[in-house]
Amino acid sequence: MKKLYTLGPKFSYSYNLSNQVYDKDENCEVICKTSIAEVFEYVNKNKDSIGIVPIENMINGSVRETFVCLKKYKLKISKSYDFGIHHVLASKSKDFKQIMSHPQAIAQSSDFLKKYRDNGIEILEVSSTSKAFELASQDENIGAIGSYVGAVNYNLDILAENIENNSNNVTRFIEIRNEDFNNVNGVKTSMIIEPKVDRAGLLFEILSIFKIKDINLTKIESLPTGEKIGEYIFYLDVEANLSDKRLTDAITFLETFVEIYLFGSYHVIKI
Repeated sequence: MKKLYTLGPKFSYSYNLSNQVYDKDENCEVICKTSIAEVFEYVNKNKDSIGIVPIENMINGSVRETFVCLKKYKLKISKSYDFGIHHVLASKSKDFKQIMSHPQAIAQSSDFLKKYRDNGIEILEVSSTSKAFELASQDENIGAIGSYVGAVNYNLDILAENIENNSNNVTRFIEIRNEDFNNVNGVKTSMIIEPKVDRAGLLFEILSIFKIKDINLTKIESLPTGEKIGEYIFYLDVEANLSDKRLTDAITFLETFVEIYLFGSYHVIKI
């Protein structure tokens, strides 16, 4: 049976997405891991397995741990999912004294939570939205924020829905594999660029080639090399695939003065 590793615990958004995408695949087992790094580690060890991890939220920005792991393990990206994130407030009682959730969910619901803070309700961070629901299911003094599915599975009363600041709140997840899963017709290609020698104007030169080749650069993320302060490598997303001569020409030129690791071309799926 194929194994799909994702960031748990059960009923986290990563888990919910994984189940939604692979719920009809009877030969796929969804396995929760406690960290993004652990997902990468297990996919790296198991060649036929899949991983699904968050990489970016439209409100809170990039998930740094995912970029660090991409740099370390250099697995392939086979798909990307834009998953709508909608939070609920749930509890066993309306008279709760604390609200708990993951820091990201709290930040994404800050406008809604203001009235509770003003009324003396304590807002506490825990390791996951699922952990918040678990605690709320055991103590009527606790309210929790997370997914609708999670609240239902912990038998909590849903007190408010769609409490996120932005109703269009989306988190992008990537599907990773320990094999070359390049989709030459994919709409996006991701890569890490590592300069061979640091010098003035280097980043400008790297970016200029995409302009010259008329390739839209949709994301650039700088990552410290971990070897020397002030030294960086760069993660890039571009709107082109590896069957596109514009992109292959750009890569060939760049490889004269930088190292490039390609994560492959893939489709972005909106859910």
